[in-house]
Amino acid sequence: MTIRKMVRGVVVAAVTAGAAVPITLLAAPAATADPCPNGTARVFLGNATSTCQGAGSVSYTVAPVSKVCSMSSTDVAITIETNARKNSTRHVEISNGQCRSFDMRTQIGNTVTVTPN
Repeated sequence: MTIRKMVRGVVVAAVTAGAAVPITLLAAPAATADPCPNGTARVFLGNATSTCQGAGSVSYTVAPVSKVCSMSSTDVAITIETNARKNSTRHVEISNGQCRSFDMRTQIGNTVTVTPN
């Protein structure tokens, strides 16, 4: 009987602690993720950094591109070169708030082109 009460107390404590952790994790990134201005794109790199890219083309050599998000009134073309034997080049176009993620493991080159519309 004593063991049941102790187990219940541990379960309640674990559930309570577990419920508090996701709330703090969900709140923290919102404060650090500032949106980019309209007519730009947010480019996330594999080294855990991101940048707001304005109009024009940029090839990121510091780290592979992990994700690209277009802001409103923006067309973005992303070309990813990989070391895969088949389909060694991937071309994706996104616009107006869309995002796309990319495999960083096989990436050997990239170009992101932003055009405000």
